[in-house]
Amino acid sequence: VPHVLGTEETAAKLARRWGADEEEARRAALLHDCTKKESREQQLALCRQYQIDVEKPEKLETKLFHAITGAAVAEHVFGLSPAAASAIRWHTTGKADMTLLEKIIYIADYMEPNRDFPGVERLREAVWRDLDEGVLLGIDMTLEQLRLKGQPACSDSLAARQWLLTHRKEP
Repeated sequence: VPHVLGTEETAAKLARRWGADEEEARRAALLHDCTKKESREQQLALCRQYQIDVEKPEKLETKLFHAITGAAVAEHVFGLSPAAASAIRWHTTGKADMTLLEKIIYIADYMEPNRDFPGVERLREAVWRDLDEGVLLGIDMTLEQLRLKGQPACSDSLAARQWLLTHRKEP
């Protein structure tokens, strides 16, 4: 629970700083992990219930399932807007051409006050200076962690990184 509340607090501050709807950011942050504790079988059942087409579910990381199913539950059970549900959908991987709210939930989850890892202070500083710079740094840090663990990079994260590199405005 501290993580979820920290993500909500951070999302609200980022929404104020970067001009997003603060209440929508709060709601998305509060629900971003709403299916995280569900088992793999329950995740697959939610996919069936909400007609979520999961390509090769046996290869989908359990960690990534909760973003997909959480978005559906947030929208259909809790009445979140499609925009807020999309922010939940992409909060673990990012994607190319993210909306402002998608960027805020992605990075708020990563840098909330309960997070403590090498480089988190540098990440926090970057996000307040330039949101795209911070999101790009967060993606790079995640990709490096995956590399160090010998895990494959997510294609959505690679697409997010490439999009930011080619479209963001230099400060």
